[in-house]
Amino acid sequence: MFRAKAYPTNYIQEPGILQETGEWVRKFGTKPLIIAGRTAWSKAGPQIEESMKKAGFDYQLEFFSGHCSDDEFDRLLSKVDNLIDIVVGIGGGQCLDTAKFVANRLNIPIVTVSTLASTCAASSALSVVYTPEHVFMRVDEYDRCPVLALVDPDIIRDAPVRYLTAGIGDTIVKWYEAIPINTGKVQNAKTMAGLKMAELARDLLIEHSEQAIRDCEKGETGESLRFVIDAIILVAGFVGGFGRHTCSSSGAHSVHYGMTIIPDMKGAYHGELVAFGLLCQFQMEGKQMQEILDMIHFYRKIGLPISLFDLGMMEIREEELRIAAKKACAPEEMIHMLPFPILEEKVYEAIHEAHRLGENVKKNSAFVL
Repeated sequence: MFRAKAYPTNYIQEPGILQETGEWVRKFGTKPLIIAGRTAWSKAGPQIEESMKKAGFDYQLEFFSGHCSDDEFDRLLSKVDNLIDIVVGIGGGQCLDTAKFVANRLNIPIVTVSTLASTCAASSALSVVYTPEHVFMRVDEYDRCPVLALVDPDIIRDAPVRYLTAGIGDTIVKWYEAIPINTGKVQNAKTMAGLKMAELARDLLIEHSEQAIRDCEKGETGESLRFVIDAIILVAGFVGGFGRHTCSSSGAHSVHYGMTIIPDMKGAYHGELVAFGLLCQFQMEGKQMQEILDMIHFYRKIGLPISLFDLGMMEIREEELRIAAKKACAPEEMIHMLPFPILEEKVYEAIHEAHRLGENVKKNSAFVL
C-alpha cells in the first residue's frame, strides 16, 4: 500500500504565537481538553489562559503525570467531559504523545503546543508508550495527524539546553538509520521524500546546532536556533510521515528501547539514548573509524553522550547489558531492517565497543582528528 502522512496540517513557529492559541483552536473545536505538563503550564499557561478567555472558551485542564503509559491513558480518559471535542497537548514529548493517544481514542482533533524541542512528538502521528517505570513497551500509530502545532521559540530557548541537545540527537540519527535499510533497494516516491527530509534535517543540524546552543545560553532567539527547532519538530516529523518504516528508524532506536530497561539510565533522555544507540549501530555496520570519530566529535561539541557512563550507568553490569541487547533484538524491532543478521551477541558487543571507544576518546583527544 502506498501511504504517506505529511503532518501536521498547520505548523507555526513564531515568538509570541501562544497568545493566539485560543483563536487557532477555535478553528477546530469548541470545547478543549488541555493536557499539560506542570512545568510547561507554568511557562506557557498564562499566555494560553488569556488567549482561551479571549476566544470565549470553557476548557477542561488536566495535568500530565509524567509517564506516557497505559495507566496514564486510563486515568485521563476517565476524566474527560462528554462535551470535549478537541484536545490540546502542552509540554514535552511524553505529554504530547499522551495527548495524542487520548485524542485518537476519542476520535477528535489534536493540537500540540511544544515547550521543549527534544523530539518530533509535536508533529508525529504516533505515541511511544512506556511502563510506569519508563521501560519501553510499544509504539502506537494513528491515522489522525495533529491539526495544528504551535511553537514559541522563546519558550524553547528558555528551557534547559539539555532538552534541545537531546532533540538534536533524536533527529540527526534518522539519516544514518535510514540509509543502510534503503541502499540498493528500489524506492518509491514517499521513501525518496522521507530520505530527502532526513538529509535536510541532518544538514541543518550539522550547520546550526553549535550556534543554536550558544543562542540558548545567551538567551537569544537567533536564526540558528529557529532552524534547529524546525529540524527537530517539523522536518523530522516529515521523515516519519513520508517514510515511516522505510526511513525513520532502525538500529539506533532499537538499542535505545533496549537500554530503557537499565535502572541507571532512567534519567537519560530519549534523544540521548538514541544518539548513543547510533554509535552502537555504527559498530554493527563496521563503519570506518574516521566516520565514527567525526560523529563522536560532533556529539562532544554539543554535549551528547559517547559512553554508557555519560548515560548515567555507574558501573558496567554485564547482565543488564545482555538484557538490553535482548530487548533491542525483539522480533518486532526495526533493528532487523538492517541489511545483515541481527543477533543478541552482536548488539551486546556493539554496545561494549561503542562505550570503550567513547571512553578512550575522552582520555585521549588525539582520537578525534
